[in-house]
Amino acid sequence: MTDTPSKPTPKGRPRGMVILSIAFRAGLALLVLAIATGVFMVLLGSRRTIERDETAAAAPPIVQSVVARERSVPRSWRGYGTARAMDVADVAAEVAGRVVDRPLKNEPGRSVRAGEVLLEIDKVDYGERLVATEQAVASLEAQLEGLGVEEERLRDQTAFAREERDAAQRDYDRVVEAVQRGAGSQGETDRYLVALRASERALSALSQQLEMIPSRRASLQAQLASARADRRVARENVARATVVSPIDGVLQSIEPERGERVNIGERVARVVNLGRIEIPLRLPVSSFGSIAVGDQVRMTTDGPEPAVWTGTLARLAPESDASARTLTAFVEVVQDPSARGLLLPGQFVLGSVTGEVGEPLVVVPRRAVESDRVLVARPEPSDAEAGARVASTVVPRSVRVAYYASGDLDDIDPDETEWAVLAPGSLEPGDVVIVSNLEQLRAGMIVETRDVRALQEQRAGGGG
Repeated sequence: MTDTPSKPTPKGRPRGMVILSIAFRAGLALLVLAIATGVFMVLLGSRRTIERDETAAAAPPIVQSVVARERSVPRSWRGYGTARAMDVADVAAEVAGRVVDRPLKNEPGRSVRAGEVLLEIDKVDYGERLVATEQAVASLEAQLEGLGVEEERLRDQTAFAREERDAAQRDYDRVVEAVQRGAGSQGETDRYLVALRASERALSALSQQLEMIPSRRASLQAQLASARADRRVARENVARATVVSPIDGVLQSIEPERGERVNIGERVARVVNLGRIEIPLRLPVSSFGSIAVGDQVRMTTDGPEPAVWTGTLARLAPESDASARTLTAFVEVVQDPSARGLLLPGQFVLGSVTGEVGEPLVVVPRRAVESDRVLVARPEPSDAEAGARVASTVVPRSVRVAYYASGDLDDIDPDETEWAVLAPGSLEPGDVVIVSNLEQLRAGMIVETRDVRALQEQRAGGGG
């Protein structure tokens, strides 16, 4: 029996190896098919998620809105200024001399009263001058008194001399008459004539002295007035040597120390009264006519803890500043110098003056106005109740702001305090104005509006 050799496999490989190769390829194909099926299912799920997102994105956004209403809102004018004290005293030395005393308590920042001693200047020389002037006054007063006595004496002597002259005149007249009758001599006439002339000369001399009394008195009175003036100055200089505060206030500075010399007119101290402060407030020139003397002004200052003061518009400058387009309103603040939180001279403040209430204008929240434009929600036909979501179309409206105002208008927006008062013709009362998501909205978009008052009432009621 002859053995038949086995048929060889391709390329000389055994049959078992071929079978294993075919099985491996079939498994690999099944694995690839399973992976492809898994990837397809994942993509199919992602497509459904994207479709759901697109469906959600198609829903209109929800925005907050208010209803525009007409209101008479007072207009506030804002300005700035630097406070200054209304009562300030720069105390100057009225006499020259050496400072002999300065109370130790007199230091900057200390409160002083009017008439309180700040320092003493050496008054020895002024005291001696006062003594000299007083002596001069006493001397002249004595001379005037003596002149009065002299006048009375001269009047008496003049009266006697006049009587003697009259007697001599009568004697002379009798002698002349006797001579004319032939009963007397010419020598006797001459003798009586000499006596008459002597009495007349005596009367004339006394009369002349009496006539000089008024001029002498006037001269003495003028000298006395001058001496008394010198005495007043001397007394004042003695008093001026004691430097006192002319007003109630606080010592801002006190210059000389004990032993230093001061000159006339040299400033030795500065006293500031903090009870009355004035602020020249720079306001827009357009405020003229809307503000008046007596208006209340609210002043604030920037800082970590802003302070607030209330003042009164005291007067208005008659001219405006053409370059800055401002006018100056002088505001007066009365405060208790002993209180805390005082408005100090030199402090920069911002002021707000509230003018008269004008005619009603449409008012919207200030945040609703951007670049002289507001977004109005034009409601689509809907049966939604007030306060519920309402589908509306976004419509831009150009507006012109007449002015801005601050305050509470609860019937428009309970949470808003800053308002834009629009000029006539900008909006109509009742327009629905969007106040949120403004940067995301475009003209023609469909939105759902919620009135801010309804939201506030919902929050207050605990509705979320």
